[in-house]
Amino acid sequence: MSSSEQPARQDARVSTGVPGLDAVLGGGLVSSGVYIVVGEPGAGKTLFANQLCYHQGRAGARCLYVTLLAESHARMLANMRDMAFFDSALLPEGVYYVSGFRTLEEQGLPGLLELLRREVRNHNASILVLDGLVQAQEAAGSSRDFKKFIHELQVAAGLTRFTALLLTSANGPAVHPEYTMVDGILELRERTQGVRSWRELQVRKFRGSATLHGVHSFRITSDGLEVFPRLESRVQRTPPPDPGAHRLHLGVPSLDALFPEGLAAGSTSLVLGPPGAGKTLLGSSFLAEGLKQGEHCLYMGFYEPPNRLLGKVASAGIDMGGAMADGRLSFIWQPPSECILDVLADQLLSVVRRRNVKRVFVDGLSAMQQASPEPARINSFFAALTQELRCTGTTTLFGMETPRLFGPVLDVPMEVGPSAVAENLFFLRHVELEGRLRKLLSIFKMRDTHYDPTLREFVVTPQGIEVLPPFSVAVDTLLTGLARHPGAGHF
Repeated sequence: MSSSEQPARQDARVSTGVPGLDAVLGGGLVSSGVYIVVGEPGAGKTLFANQLCYHQGRAGARCLYVTLLAESHARMLANMRDMAFFDSALLPEGVYYVSGFRTLEEQGLPGLLELLRREVRNHNASILVLDGLVQAQEAAGSSRDFKKFIHELQVAAGLTRFTALLLTSANGPAVHPEYTMVDGILELRERTQGVRSWRELQVRKFRGSATLHGVHSFRITSDGLEVFPRLESRVQRTPPPDPGAHRLHLGVPSLDALFPEGLAAGSTSLVLGPPGAGKTLLGSSFLAEGLKQGEHCLYMGFYEPPNRLLGKVASAGIDMGGAMADGRLSFIWQPPSECILDVLADQLLSVVRRRNVKRVFVDGLSAMQQASPEPARINSFFAALTQELRCTGTTTLFGMETPRLFGPVLDVPMEVGPSAVAENLFFLRHVELEGRLRKLLSIFKMRDTHYDPTLREFVVTPQGIEVLPPFSVAVDTLLTGLARHPGAGHF
């Protein structure tokens, strides 16, 4: 059984003050534990440790921060003054800085250990940070001496009841023997692909408690570190609630007539189509219908900012400005540039849960796909996202752009089949017919609902989308965008 599979102990926990990290750790660090925080220079180790200290100091704890050949305390404090967690009023009672470098140089590890014990005792500290463990390791006469130092520090932490963070720049695949002695190892790293970089956190070891396994994204802002647990690692394992007989419609009467029973509440639907086909209007109609029913709705988009979207749909008779102003319609707009997949999921699910959202329209599923530098992850991510939305009872419509305007090839720009994302599948397409460009709609799939499979032309009027009756004459290959009569050439 791996550490991530072990049941959680009932030990007191030390909150890190880093949003999202306590959830990864199953509630925070275990009190009196000794943890190694490893990462390359610039990975965020010092910032993380300071953020924890000020968070604990604000709660009344006393924290001791010992540096070994790290940046000067004055420079460290200057670099943190603009961070939201920094509070100079906590100095020096709540957070106390000490340099241990000279002691290490003159007295070696025994002298450093005595310094740590004495300063913890004198300041009644419950948190100890040793910034520069690699210097202590280099000062050790042998591997055995360094392991003895770690062991005695663990004994002191248990007896004096303090929690220790040991920061080191060593990283990579090498497993140092002393790493097996500590209670946990947290690795911070920055990865680069092409010109893009992103930050990751991984709990490589954590004794006595279940943690969220795998790699998690984090970012550094003026608020400090913020961790976004990988969605797949925390997805609910319970079946979604049974919606019973509750059904809902898209708010386009002529389209809803093609499946009179309506969509199952809590289901997910995918609308595929090229640019300008009508995906945004259809999704907005879906939300407008929910607003009429008194439901709270959410629009998440990547390409059109709120004002432009509201103006666009208003020209088709869909007025959502009032609902947005009074808060019945939530709006998340994220420019599609270097997004973090788990940040997007966190934004979406946070609003859904906080506002008890019943309808969601994600306009631009492709932008969410592009947020992941690892295409192999997309399948499991969307499966987890749809599971979370279903568990909240939210009915979701995803809009996804297909790359080709015309042609016999129907591209579905997904690494996985649409069935992994949605139970219901709508396809919109431009088609050239009788010398005029028309819009075409078809229902490819609809789970647990009878539907009319005929291909339909639809138009956009000042009153919204209107689906027209079936073609009066037989027309083939409509979905290719190049229509023709049976037995004849293309129109």
